[in-house]
Amino acid sequence: MKKFLFFLVMTGFLSCDEKPQAQAEVEQDTAKLSDTLEVQSNRQVSLLPEAQEKVGDWLAFATAYNQVEDMRSATGRDLVSNSQPIVQIMDALNSTLPDSLQQVPVRARTTVLVTKANVLHQVATKKEVKAQEVFNAANDIILEFDNFKLQLNELFLKTPADFEIELDRQFEESQDSLRRIRQTQEDENKVAPLGRE
Repeated sequence: MKKFLFFLVMTGFLSCDEKPQAQAEVEQDTAKLSDTLEVQSNRQVSLLPEAQEKVGDWLAFATAYNQVEDMRSATGRDLVSNSQPIVQIMDALNSTLPDSLQQVPVRARTTVLVTKANVLHQVATKKEVKAQEVFNAANDIILEFDNFKLQLNELFLKTPADFEIELDRQFEESQDSLRRIRQTQEDENKVAPLGRE
């Protein structure tokens, strides 16, 4: 009898403990696939003019850029149905990287984008699709695409040596300007006394 009572009490404890966990799971996934993605970052990176010039003719970049912009206002259902095309777009971005951008950090960023797109596709093709997982994966892609654009910009930022050269050039130009001004003043002073006589 004591064993039965002990078993009954333990079953009661365990069943009470399981209900809050089930409620917590329901509360965590309150997002629905019909909801629109709420972008978790309000950061938007613009490309520097030099970077924009390099990617201007790169069709895969333009396609990926448009896809990421569309994702910002997509519903969960849109993200699920576009998960395979997103993988293909990011694969194309990675495989068609122009020679002028073939740098290890840029290549790493495109590889991360391919990985994040595959994660989105994986969560979108589960038996039980969870909207929050889809939204999290989509937010990761948006964040990583901004990081990719930052990396492109970094290719065109000046190094400290470039700044030093630029400062030296500006200093020489200012010295030349000062010499010309002094020369002009000296020439005017030479002409003025002759004109008075």
